Amino acid sequence: MTGDDRLEGLRAAVELSPDNHALRLVLAESLREAGETAAALTEFERVLDAGALPRDEAVEVGTAAAHAGRLQFAARCLDLARNAGVVGGTAGLEDLLTTLLADSGAVQRADGPEPDTHVARRVSVAEEACTFADVGGLDDVKRAIHRTIVLPYQRPDLFEQYGRRAGGGVLLFGPPGCGKTLLARATAGECGAPFLNLRIEDVLDPYFGVSEQRLHLGFDEARAAAPCVLFLDEIDTLAFARRHQRSAGVGRAMVDQLLQELDAIGANNDGLLVLGATNVPWDVDDALQRPGRFDRVIFVPPPDAEARRRILDIALRERPTAGIDVDALAERTPMFSGADLCAVVERAVDAAIDEALTSADEVPVSQRHVDAAMRTARATTLEWLRTARNYTEFANESGRYDEVRAYLDQREMRKLLRR
Repeated sequence: MTGDDRLEGLRAAVELSPDNHALRLVLAESLREAGETAAALTEFERVLDAGALPRDEAVEVGTAAAHAGRLQFAARCLDLARNAGVVGGTAGLEDLLTTLLADSGAVQRADGPEPDTHVARRVSVAEEACTFADVGGLDDVKRAIHRTIVLPYQRPDLFEQYGRRAGGGVLLFGPPGCGKTLLARATAGECGAPFLNLRIEDVLDPYFGVSEQRLHLGFDEARAAAPCVLFLDEIDTLAFARRHQRSAGVGRAMVDQLLQELDAIGANNDGLLVLGATNVPWDVDDALQRPGRFDRVIFVPPPDAEARRRILDIALRERPTAGIDVDALAERTPMFSGADLCAVVERAVDAAIDEALTSADEVPVSQRHVDAAMRTARATTLEWLRTARNYTEFANESGRYDEVRAYLDQREMRKLLRR
């Protein structure tokens, strides 16, 4: 039986059983596979018009919002397909709806006003510029970013001779609180380019297809501002590994959308520098971590002693202090993240403030305040490093975590992780 014969047969069956909504959905999917998208959407709408769902649960379709309304009808029909027990068709329907809703220019909610069709207000420009000089330590990481991102941007004429254009991506991974966001901002500062932060909470939405649409609009906003740095923090939330997801799940649609944006399908990513960051690289879909999408995947370790000293200097700057041995404190805090060090300083400051409240004189932050804060301080990176050690030993066939393995194989590291 040819495709046309099958469609004719389905149409005839629907005419004989117009109230068989599951059958009508199969017809809609078959129309989609045949490239008849408009007809497929019409069938979705007829399911609703037939009373399969109360009309007042769907959006009203006006002249200006007709396309958006039809797409919303289609999204409603996905749940109907599941409830109707459509076998073998639901996965295809989900793929169809994801594509339609992500590519649509407007989607209307069923329970409120139309959402924004732009995410400019959700993409914020960093208020304070910084450069690599403001990042303590991490010299190897900075060199890798400079070669991959900054140099092609600063010297496009030179790199063009070698077929290397400004643009591309770098994925930063490592323990939380170790400066991945600061590195991204510093990269923008080194390039003298705007820093755009597409926040996860401004992308994710419970309505089917809206998250993909917002992600697309965020990339479009960055392309319009290019050259710029687009930062995607917690990228594992957007690109959770598909091997851990059920077939054709909603999360898979988000991964597919992100891959399309990075591959610049239907768009131009010239001058768009994409930086991603994650604490759990093993949860990021493998397809993102290949050259051409994220050209470099870089391990950002906890700060070394020199970097810790610099972080402490910055944290104590402009605070009243007396007699704090910063060098000794840096040596006492191996594996402390930048966030851990700042927490120690904040606890010491709180102790000084408590004393000042009961004293008529100003109480500077002193070594005894720091020592008291250190009694309860712990390096939060150790748990992450122990987890990473398991991945380097049992899930590193591709060599993706060789940097982490070399770091963990240091004698001092082995001692710390045995504690």
